Amino acid sequence: MIQEVLHNCHDSIEGGHQGVVRSYQRVKHDYYWIGLYADVEKHVKSCLDCGSSKSLPQLKGYSPRNVLAERPFQVVSMDFVIPLPRSRRGNTALLLWQCSFTGFVIAKAMSDTDALTVGQGVRGIRFGAPSLIRHDRDPRFMSEVFQAFAELIQARSRSTLRYRPQANGQQERSAKKTVMQSVKVYVEDPLQQDWDEIAERLVFVINNTHDMTRKETPFYLVHGWDAHTTLRAMATSLKRGVGKQTEALAWRREINRHQQIALKMAKEYQAVEKARRARIHNEKLSRKEQAAIPKNVNDDSPDDDSELKSLFRPGSR
Repeated sequence: MIQEVLHNCHDSIEGGHQGVVRSYQRVKHDYYWIGLYADVEKHVKSCLDCGSSKSLPQLKGYSPRNVLAERPFQVVSMDFVIPLPRSRRGNTALLLWQCSFTGFVIAKAMSDTDALTVGQGVRGIRFGAPSLIRHDRDPRFMSEVFQAFAELIQARSRSTLRYRPQANGQQERSAKKTVMQSVKVYVEDPLQQDWDEIAERLVFVINNTHDMTRKETPFYLVHGWDAHTTLRAMATSLKRGVGKQTEALAWRREINRHQQIALKMAKEYQAVEKARRARIHNEKLSRKEQAAIPKNVNDDSPDDDSELKSLFRPGSR
């Protein structure tokens, strides 16, 4: 029984081959036994697929404080994963969106990376137009077609600073790396021609994994309720009968109340965690690396907040 649970919460497509802490949070949500954490840790660290597919993170560059979003999908990070083998569907690139506030990820496999195709991908975001789009200064995003589309939806496209691509680090570290490492583990085709089918399914795993910074899953922060995995659905019974309208209204009010509390706490947690990570990261830099940092690398920091706050004056939309 224990091995079955560990397999479903780590090795299966819904487990996503996440790390020790995330796998532990997933198991703990529905099960408990003495020595739970130790069993999860042993299972994850002995996973051959994880050991052969994942690499250690690298420490590169200075990390000043980042833009802090005020609500879900206000600030969205955007990036391409290229080049990828041509899939059976004809796709060669993966477009990733990540909400900076909730961590919610949206993935879209694409056959082309021109500005018009990207603009159509922007239109596919089902949570409304972002006020700030962050990307990596790639020419694809700076073309006239994409800029015109950004103006059409009244969103501003914010490039990552030329000196420090890690300013868009949340996208690089969390979504891009996690998705592609997991895809590498799960691809069944030797030529990796099914990567697009796997990638879009693995996004569900990321969105329903406990976030150590926000203290909730991205799915919960966006929707206000937890999605049921296959394992959880099998372990719980379905309530029979049709509920009354008053019961549905009470349920909605209750989840909205809890969601608002969770969103407020997530914002506070992120501010503290981003400051802590930047401080620790910068302390590890060598004197030579610190000396090489341009003096004006932080000149935009005050503008980040003022720029962001100007978008959301009282009464504005």
